[in-house]
Amino acid sequence: MEKKKIFLLALGHMSCDVNSGALPAALPYLRSAYGLDYQATGGLMLAYSCLSSIIQPVFGLLADKLSKPWFLPLGVALAGCGIACIGFFSSYWTIFTVIAISGVGAALFHPEGARHANRVSGKSKGMGLSIFSIGGNTGFILGPLLVAAFVGGFGMKGMGVFAVLGLVMAAVLLVAITRLGRGTPQAPQKSAAGAPADGPKPVNNWHEFSRLTVVIVARSTVFVGCNAFIPLYWVNVFGQSKAAGAVALVIFCACGVGCNILGGMLSDRIGCVPVIRLAFTVMPFAVLAFSLAPSVAWAYACLPLLGFVLYAPFSSQVVLGQRLLARNIGFASGVTLGLATSLGGVAQPFLGSVADMAGLPVAIRVLAGVAAVGATFSYLLSRGPESRPEPGTA
Repeated sequence: MEKKKIFLLALGHMSCDVNSGALPAALPYLRSAYGLDYQATGGLMLAYSCLSSIIQPVFGLLADKLSKPWFLPLGVALAGCGIACIGFFSSYWTIFTVIAISGVGAALFHPEGARHANRVSGKSKGMGLSIFSIGGNTGFILGPLLVAAFVGGFGMKGMGVFAVLGLVMAAVLLVAITRLGRGTPQAPQKSAAGAPADGPKPVNNWHEFSRLTVVIVARSTVFVGCNAFIPLYWVNVFGQSKAAGAVALVIFCACGVGCNILGGMLSDRIGCVPVIRLAFTVMPFAVLAFSLAPSVAWAYACLPLLGFVLYAPFSSQVVLGQRLLARNIGFASGVTLGLATSLGGVAQPFLGSVADMAGLPVAIRVLAGVAAVGATFSYLLSRGPESRPEPGTA
């Protein structure tokens, strides 16, 4: 594993996903400032998520054919500036548009970043992708903190901090990525899957990948739903402050960071499919327990378990997807990362409508049902060679 390059990619991932973490934490402030209902706020999550999920596999295909390292700093800059603009406009559809632009930035960054992370991870791909994704997890944690500090202190214009952060990080990456771009794409003696060029050519297992995609969609729907509704749950169900809602989201994400590392280590030792099955077996019960929380203390106690079931399988899903589509790692990364962080947002307007009509606890119980579907498909995944650790990694 080339640790310096992995950590550089993780830094880029953090500076991109800080905006993803900021958006759900900003929703209570947007509701308060503009009088939005749950369906409208869910639509803003859709703006960020849907466009990103559609475009990300396209950028992944492009990354398979022609490396574009400058996608990384450009994606960070667009993601930061787009989110920052929501603090300077009052029109709902203008806010919707700039959030969509931020989603395009995320779509630019993730496939190229994951493709590079796969390449520089060597045989420890589970750990390498975990480190890469921890950068994103850290961004999710920092996002709500920055919203609480700057929007809480300066109003909606405090969102401008994300433009500053995005542009500074993009400049750092633009300088550093030149070396990364020269070093990683070469590896001419090996295929995208890591096999020698004169050895057996990698193949794509589309049938198995389609099953994995259902699992990913289920996980992403639950994950995005929890990110969107946890801050609102604290404010509107338990009567806590907006800052308390942001802190709850931070705790959820912080618990997930350690679980992400654990999941990566386990996938290198026992394989990707067992890790995915373990997390999804527990997931419906964890989400249901949270929806039944009678007090703030109960809800806080549920956050570590939610962090485990939603974060532990993440790197296993990405690594398994890359192995199943060994000839198109960029596309696999675009689907697994794009869907895992984006496509779940498509369901948020529907969940928002459920919350408007029946309340937030009922909307979260719907998420428990989605998790049960994911659990079913996790047991349909084959434990073939692609799901097992590479030789020498255990």
